[in-house]
Amino acid sequence: MKSLFVCLLLALAGQNDFVEYLMEIQSQAEAVHQMMEDTFDDIRFSMSDQLVELNRQLISRMNEALEEVEEIREETEDFVGDSSAPATCVNVAVANWETEIDWVGQALSRCASQANVEITSRTADVHAALEAAQIASTELQNIVVRGFIDWNAIDSNEQLSVIVGAQIDYSEDYFHRITHPNLNRVLEGISELDDELLPEIVTCINRGVERFSNYGQFERNRSTRWNQSLKGKTRISVTMKSLFVCLLLALAGQTLGQSQEEFVEYLLEIQYQAEAIHQLMEGTFDNVRFSMSDQLVELNRQLISRMNDALEEVEQIREETEEFVGESSAPATCVNVATANWEIEIDWVGQALSRCASQANVQITSRTADVHAALEAAQVASTELQNIVVRGFIDWNAIDYTEQISAIVGDQINDKYDYFTRITQPTLERVLQAIFDLDDNLLPEIVTCVDRGVERFNNYGRVIRDTLFFCSQ
Repeated sequence: MKSLFVCLLLALAGQNDFVEYLMEIQSQAEAVHQMMEDTFDDIRFSMSDQLVELNRQLISRMNEALEEVEEIREETEDFVGDSSAPATCVNVAVANWETEIDWVGQALSRCASQANVEITSRTADVHAALEAAQIASTELQNIVVRGFIDWNAIDSNEQLSVIVGAQIDYSEDYFHRITHPNLNRVLEGISELDDELLPEIVTCINRGVERFSNYGQFERNRSTRWNQSLKGKTRISVTMKSLFVCLLLALAGQTLGQSQEEFVEYLLEIQYQAEAIHQLMEGTFDNVRFSMSDQLVELNRQLISRMNDALEEVEQIREETEEFVGESSAPATCVNVATANWEIEIDWVGQALSRCASQANVQITSRTADVHAALEAAQVASTELQNIVVRGFIDWNAIDYTEQISAIVGDQINDKYDYFTRITQPTLERVLQAIFDLDDNLLPEIVTCVDRGVERFNNYGRVIRDTLFFCSQ
């Protein structure tokens, strides 16, 4: 009987420096986690820089189109206003002018919408890939605690290095083979916008301007032909011309207050304001991630320490109980009865500690998932700020309301900043606080769970010792 117990003890030997060893494994996991986080930051910054430059070019071309359309309109309306064609001719010639003005505005708006859809789609791909990778990265911080769930904590503690070490190696290998290439692929989708989307949008804009120019040229040519056919006849009356001038005034007139160059700079200034707020948001997100990371490392340190203490206590209880059994003078029948369920209890306490670790992991995973979900929602809103001027062209008729871009886009920027300070920031603080609250609620809960498992095992060992003591009297 004693030989059997010695074999069991040998399987559980070597716990002296176990806490330090567990911490070393946890540090390895944290190093891999930090490497991943640095990669994610590089992806975000790279995407941000590329979107800023892409938006600069889109804004510049869109503004040039506005200038071209306005110039065409002014030239056409000036020509018609100076025309000597009869009123009937004028009415026919300008019958669809207002419609064409509206059409070219909508056409440019559709071009901007097309750009926004593509940009939003590709940035969404990056965010989705980052979020999936971020969750996998954060799980590395809990890998040692999760290790207690995957194996019987009493019968297999010597194998922790093999089990958890293999998990860390697998996570790092998967990151290099799958995650990082996937992130590079979706980021390349952003880079390719310069070669794919930009020419496409420029072509879209050019077509809209070209149609408007052709229509204006057609009206001028028709007025010219009528003028030539009326040589020597009475020119348009002053009254009719005044009426037509009124019509032109009703259709014309949303002139830009600045030159084209100044207007582009002004739009880019708005874009930079949005980018400044975007960077403020990104800094907040980084602080949340770093705070969560530090807090989880410290929480896991305490959980690992208590779990290892429990392993030590259980092993000590077993050693003392089995030594007592081996030295007991009680009859064999009494020994057999007293130790009949000993192996079952050993397995039970191992499973009990595993359940405690599982309980901890569920809570940690749930709360970190809440942080990631809040961060991802905030991240998408932050990135949208980078495209806010381009999106502005979608929401208003690009021809009739050019002067109002500052109010429209400025209000959108202010709304997003206000929403960030009133809603997003408090939400991030709340979910982050839930991570910090784990020290006050989860940690005592898990310690109690562990203590109960150890206490039951200790009580059972005491029952064995008491039984053999009475049997030997």
